[in-house]
Amino acid sequence: MAENAQQSVSRDNPIFRAMQGWQPARVLMTATRLDVFTIIGDGQLSVSEIAERCQSHPRSLTLLLNACVALRFLHKEGDLYRNSPEALDLLIRGKTTYMGDMIAHGEDTMHGWMRLEEAVRTNQAVILRGDHERAPEALRSFILGMHNRAMLTGQALADNLDISGRHQLFDAGGGPGTYSIFLVKNYPTLRAIVFDLPYAIEIAKEVIASFGLEDRVSTRVGNYFEDDFGQDNDVVLLSAVFHSMGPDNCKLLLRKAYDSLVSGGLVVVQENLIDADGTSPTSAALFSLNMLVHTGEGQSRSGEEVVAWMEEVGFVDPSVKTLPPPAFRMSLVIGTKP
Repeated sequence: MAENAQQSVSRDNPIFRAMQGWQPARVLMTATRLDVFTIIGDGQLSVSEIAERCQSHPRSLTLLLNACVALRFLHKEGDLYRNSPEALDLLIRGKTTYMGDMIAHGEDTMHGWMRLEEAVRTNQAVILRGDHERAPEALRSFILGMHNRAMLTGQALADNLDISGRHQLFDAGGGPGTYSIFLVKNYPTLRAIVFDLPYAIEIAKEVIASFGLEDRVSTRVGNYFEDDFGQDNDVVLLSAVFHSMGPDNCKLLLRKAYDSLVSGGLVVVQENLIDADGTSPTSAALFSLNMLVHTGEGQSRSGEEVVAWMEEVGFVDPSVKTLPPPAFRMSLVIGTKP
C-alpha cells in the first residue's frame, strides 16, 4: 500500500501535473500582457524599474516576477531580473520570432475552455467566433498569432514543399499571408493570392508590406464557403482550416480547389494531424477540444481522413509528409489534379 501511495503522488503523475497546469500558463500570459519581457529586453532591471514601466504595484509584481524565475522564463541575480534565453528569443516585441500575439490568442481561447463541460454535454460550440465587430482586439491577436507561428514554421514549409516552376498559388483562408510570403521568397517564378475575410486581409496587407512583397503577393477578400477560388491556380494551399469545420465543408473546399486548379496542379493541406484513433500527439488531441468549444463541428483531422476526402473529390496519389522541426508537428497532405 505504501509503495502504491508513493507512486500515486510522484511528480511525474499526469493527474497532479494537470491539476496545476493552468497556473504556469496564466503566469506567462499575464507577464506577456504587462510586456515584462520586452521592458527588460537585453538588460537587467529591478522590480521598481519594471513596475514603473508596466504600471503595476511593486509588491504584487515581485510575486509575478519570482514565479517567472521559478518557471525559468526569467533569471534573478540579487535584486535584478533578466530574460532567459528562451524569453529573449520568443517574448521580445518586435523580433521576428516574437510569440506574444499567439500567447494573447491563447488567453482569449481560455474563456471557451472554461465551458468545456457544456460543450461536451451538448456537442455544440459555446463561444461564437463570428462576431467580428465586438472583439477586434481578440481577432487581431488571433491573426497575428498565426503570423507568430508561421514565422517560426514557414521556412520548413517552403523547404519541404516542392513547387518549382509553378506560377500561381491561391492561399485559401490565408490569414496574415505569412506562408505565401515564405513560398514566394523560395520560388522566384511564383506569385500568390491571399484569400480571406476582410478583417484578416487588412492585417495581411500590413504583413505583406512589411516584407516589401506587394508586387508578388496580392490579396482578395471573400468567404471560402461562398466564393470560388478563381482559375489557373498551380497550387491551392489550405493551411490550418480543416480543423475548424466538419467533413462536408472540408470536401467542399477541396472541390473548390479542384475546380480552380490547372491539370497537374497541387492541393496542399497543412495541419497538425492526429493519429487514426484520435489520441496522439497530445497537442492534436487537446486541439480537438479547443475546436469543440469554439466551432462545435471542428476537430483535429487524421492523414487518413484527408487522403480519403481528396480521393473522393478526384485528386490522385495523395500523400502525407511530416514537416521537420521547428514546424510544431505540422504535416502536409498533397494531392494532384489529373
